[in-house]
Amino acid sequence: MLSSLVLRGAARGNAVNLIKSARITPLKAYSTIVANAQRQALAKPLALTQKVAPVAMRGIAVSAPKMASAGTNHTSLWTIERVVSLGLLAVIPAAFLAPSQVLDALLAVSVVIHTHWGVEAMVVDYLRPAVVGNILPKVAHIALIIISVATLGGLFYYIKNDIGLANGIKRFWAIKGKDSS
Repeated sequence: MLSSLVLRGAARGNAVNLIKSARITPLKAYSTIVANAQRQALAKPLALTQKVAPVAMRGIAVSAPKMASAGTNHTSLWTIERVVSLGLLAVIPAAFLAPSQVLDALLAVSVVIHTHWGVEAMVVDYLRPAVVGNILPKVAHIALIIISVATLGGLFYYIKNDIGLANGIKRFWAIKGKDSS
């Protein structure tokens, strides 16, 4: 009703007539308007839900990756990964300060397993079967295992049959270029 009054007054182009026509109708109190709206809402609570079309729900997959087994405890694996990372902070200096086969072996195992877990996380995160297919993630994971085992075997061979890991790294750092005398 108010809109019709506004349109009539605007059509006449006279603001005085607009004000006079608005005074003719009695103004309802705000509380009366709210009370009427509440009564209507209580009388027909399902009116809105009946008019709205049902929304199709789309499921989101939140399951673990297929390579992870259901019986493993990932919390303990996370804790072990953090312990190995912290252990590297002690093993690396110890292996260089007091080189021995035991510390070299401990260094080799901890560095290889730390690197393996890091690259494995990248393989699982970025080579998802939904993105690249089912074959590539399996091939990448098998290749990672082969590379990790070969690296650990090569380091053990170097530790056992040569000067050791820490001494080998020290010798590599001591190599001087052709320009240095």
